Amino acid sequence: MRGGDAMPGYDPTRDGPYGEWLKSKGVQTNAGQTVPRRRETLDAAGRRVRTVAERTESGAVTVTRNRTSERGEHQDVHVHAPLLTGSGRAVTP
Repeated sequence: MRGGDAMPGYDPTRDGPYGEWLKSKGVQTNAGQTVPRRRETLDAAGRRVRTVAERTESGAVTVTRNRTSERGEHQDVHVHAPLLTGSGRAVTP
């Protein structure tokens, strides 16, 4: 590997951005940015269901699910908080 090469065979003038070149090779990358993951699927009735999962500052993971039914639009939010443990001591006067 030469001094300026990030990976053997990579040429920025020919291959474009490094991240795109890695994706073309099948390598999954994360540039240090955390973005919500969004999926839109169809339920059994063929209606679109949108699901967004993201991590909050406290470390909890929230999953927001938007869906429609014959009654209208619905939004379900599930919060998966990390387990917090602690101990305490009772102080009597």
